[in-house]
Amino acid sequence: MTRIACAAVLSLLGLLRCGAPQGVGSAGAGGGQPDAGADGGVQASGWTVAFQEDFEALAAPAATWQPAAPTGDGPYADDGLYFRQQGVTPPPAYRATVPFGASAWLTAESYTRSAGAAFADRFAVVPDPANPANHVLRLASPAHTDATVIRPSQPLPPKYRVSLRVGFADFGDGLPGLNGYRGGETAEPWLPDAATAQNGFYWLAILDSTPQPHNNVWIHHHRKVAMDSDNNVPPWMEIFDGNAFHLDGRHPLMMFALDGGPDPHDLYGPPFLSWSAGRWQPSGAIRAVDSYLPGEWYRASIERDGTRYTLEVEGRFQYGGQTTYRASIDAAASCVWHYDRTPEEANPACANPRFPAALGNGYPFWPADGSWPDWFMFGDPHENFYRGSVLYDDVRLEIWK
Repeated sequence: MTRIACAAVLSLLGLLRCGAPQGVGSAGAGGGQPDAGADGGVQASGWTVAFQEDFEALAAPAATWQPAAPTGDGPYADDGLYFRQQGVTPPPAYRATVPFGASAWLTAESYTRSAGAAFADRFAVVPDPANPANHVLRLASPAHTDATVIRPSQPLPPKYRVSLRVGFADFGDGLPGLNGYRGGETAEPWLPDAATAQNGFYWLAILDSTPQPHNNVWIHHHRKVAMDSDNNVPPWMEIFDGNAFHLDGRHPLMMFALDGGPDPHDLYGPPFLSWSAGRWQPSGAIRAVDSYLPGEWYRASIERDGTRYTLEVEGRFQYGGQTTYRASIDAAASCVWHYDRTPEEANPACANPRFPAALGNGYPFWPADGSWPDWFMFGDPHENFYRGSVLYDDVRLEIWK
């Protein structure tokens, strides 16, 4: 469990001072408006763009692959205690950590098992298929054992809004057959499952630990809130079609928080608090808000104000048409997993001294004196699932002034 470090906060504040604010205004462009920028007006207080990346002037960053060393970030890490007890040995692999953007405010974290892999096949600036004059970021996983995510280079400030455009996803379809894979891929060595049963990507998520690629179990224990898609077959989630829920794994968009009340499952982590059909669903119900369309752009954002998270996504969906889905949750009242960044934010009722039977009492689920910073993440974080590509643009971090 990680305490938020004063040094990290001071480092982020230094970054915010170094990165010249881009203006004060609203969250910015909608789903179909690339590179709209921010309102240049001056207000007494409001959201100020601290950093933004539109990929128009970004040169391909240099990347050097290094042999993957132990990450040391908990019992569910690739070489963590949970897997060592099962005799799991991580395969030989390579990692690259690549800062980029103004004042290096963003970092790409990439993983591959392929010696000599081209970083440009995983991270590339390409023309926007909806407007070739615009440039966007393409994140790709050529194999299901590749993974690349984007994160901030420092933890997020106390009050923030992070937003981006995401679209033109090609990470499976949730239909019987290959589901975006070549065929025969497995989730080994961490799980014996067939990887082809699910394929997807993260639109935007907030984690409690520094984001980087891991086996899929790790992230299940480190999400606070998230928007993601997992094309699953046979389907194990429900999608709301405007009238009713139906079992369907084709192009789902999940908007959810993680319920820190019950004990987390070893493999799946805390249960979902899904937002769908205009409300938060019962704990454990896996219900998507709608189905995304592959050839569309969407605007997604996550905002934090005190202990309240607000998730929002705008665009054209299969069932809702052109619409905006917006959900807010009081993380302290709902015990959203590891929401508290400081002792002052903590709700004592959320603490859970119990621990996984497989790990022992040195690994309490939610120690009473714990605190966890917020980190955003998008891309494909899984080293043993997901194959495909997705586009991102107009990544923006706003702070309140």
